[in-house]
Amino acid sequence: MGRIQYQLKKRLYRLKAYRRKGFGVHSPFTFHLIANVIEAKLQYYAFAQLFPYRKIVVKALKSKIKDADFDKSLVKRYKEEVQNLESSESVDRLIFRLMNFWNPKTPAYFGDGIGFTMSYMAKVDSRINVSCLGRGELFSEYSDDLFKNYLGIQNYKSLNYSDIHKINQVFDFLVFSENTSAEILSDFIQNNERLLTKNYMLIIQNPHKNESIKLFWNELKKVEGITVSLDLFHMGILISRDGMQKQNYVRKYRF
Repeated sequence: MGRIQYQLKKRLYRLKAYRRKGFGVHSPFTFHLIANVIEAKLQYYAFAQLFPYRKIVVKALKSKIKDADFDKSLVKRYKEEVQNLESSESVDRLIFRLMNFWNPKTPAYFGDGIGFTMSYMAKVDSRINVSCLGRGELFSEYSDDLFKNYLGIQNYKSLNYSDIHKINQVFDFLVFSENTSAEILSDFIQNNERLLTKNYMLIIQNPHKNESIKLFWNELKKVEGITVSLDLFHMGILISRDGMQKQNYVRKYRF
């Protein structure tokens, strides 16, 4: 999706989005989620820990781009990663709060990039392993060095997406980056029932950013088990929870 088209879509979203603070939401659970988790921008110790490293990574990637010997074919990928890191801090903090609220046992992150979001997920509870799926080779070595040697994060494991069908792994809290491969997104739509627990929360970063992630977002909203969808434009939240009627919300939220 082109930049002008994306900005136009963002303006249209703001016109139709409901006001903030949970007003107009009748479900007590959803009202609490909006008012006391999403809108309550609480500070956590992990935020201060991770903040300087984001800047360090951005600086390192920018330096790599300027390197005269750097492969020009990779410049675009690196620039996209820099842009994502510079614009996603508030998104990552919200993911931290949502995961802390949901208290999952089997969280997972999907995305082909450095995956700085995963560091926020791992910081929620060091006793819980975060599965990382769909990482390409370009940033994986860089990510492992950052997480283990600089951030001291050990509670994550990298998995090949194809392997989770073999080991019957299921998840109760999932985050999909907008750069998740189209193949993984397509397969997940077809096989989501085999990969999810009964109650789960699913988060999609930038669900309007490109055609593949937009299609993924729209298709998952149709899944029978999804009882709540929240469109915050820069983030989509899908929830499966017992005892709730299906509701779709479009909310204004300033990241």
